[in-house]
Amino acid sequence: MKISKNRTALIMALLSIVGCSNANTVSTNNVPLMINQGACCSSYSQFSWIPLQGTEISVAINTQSQIGQFPDGKSYFAAFSLPSHVEQMRVKLDSIIRKDQVFAPTVILLNKDFEPVKTIDLKDFSLTSSNLLQRAAYQQTIMMTATKTPYMIVYSSEKYRGDTITIPHPERVRAEELGLPRPIVTDPEIKYTLTGQLHLAFKPTQLKSYRASSPVLAPQVAAITTELPLIPKAIAPIAASNSTMLPETETFYNQQITTAIKHKNIKKALQLLNEAKRAGSTSAESVFIELVK
Repeated sequence: MKISKNRTALIMALLSIVGCSNANTVSTNNVPLMINQGACCSSYSQFSWIPLQGTEISVAINTQSQIGQFPDGKSYFAAFSLPSHVEQMRVKLDSIIRKDQVFAPTVILLNKDFEPVKTIDLKDFSLTSSNLLQRAAYQQTIMMTATKTPYMIVYSSEKYRGDTITIPHPERVRAEELGLPRPIVTDPEIKYTLTGQLHLAFKPTQLKSYRASSPVLAPQVAAITTELPLIPKAIAPIAASNSTMLPETETFYNQQITTAIKHKNIKKALQLLNEAKRAGSTSAESVFIELVK
């Protein structure tokens, strides 16, 4: 009987050692890896930009995202630009904590020549707790201006990759807010990874004014207003931007115009058309006209 007990104890000890070894292996495998693929572009001006239209957008940073070579390493990233009619915009950026992972954000603000003007590091972000209305996230409010910082890049520095941070458990936060006894819970450990989820809520605080050219309709536009009485009687040609619109932005506007017309939202389609023309689009008007024929 003693021999049997000793063997049992030995087997349990060995299983315990194996279990610890496997746990360490899983933890190591979950550490984010470096990016092996090459960068998408040789300069910031070649990035594809997402215009900040509407009031909020969510962007997934994943292995299909653009890859950039930044001063502190290579990273998947998202790039955003001010709409042409906005002079100043307040942007609240959240990098959402999902399960036990988060994309540790670094922000670069660029001027109209795509030159870095300001960098906002992870340490400048605040860490918010989850509640009924929002998830836990790294959060920062950023002011973008057309004259100084019309472009914004969000990426993750290699120096944080694989590090972790411990955040308060939601139940503990809730108990402290309500003055309840502290629950017996373990605060979760969050890992900094290559990918994640961004949420941006934004609001213009100052709009641009512009001078419209002579409100003379082209014959083809006049014919359209006759067939579609819901369209305003006059669509003043918009003074186009001197800069050339990026192909990705041109495609974005054309897709948005197409979607608006398919949903019979002519007013929104016209707004998108005017905005696209001010930003330098050369194809938005022809797409609009073709769709409403």
